[in-house]
Amino acid sequence: MVALEGTHALQWNKLCHIYTRFCQQVAGSLACGMLAALGAVLIIAVSARNLFRLYPSMLPPPPTTCSG
Repeated sequence: MVALEGTHALQWNKLCHIYTRFCQQVAGSLACGMLAALGAVLIIAVSARNLFRLYPSMLPPPPTTCSG
């Protein structure tokens, strides 16, 4: 955000007006990073689902009622 808008209190200029390629590369890297993080979450969720399907639940079975 500092690169886009600058900081008036610190007298920093907007960097995106000076270094256009820098801002494009930062935006691209942020997008790639978010895509990689979402992919990792998806892989973790699928892996956890498959892992927990291998083991039965540790809860006791529900009581059976006999209506005779």
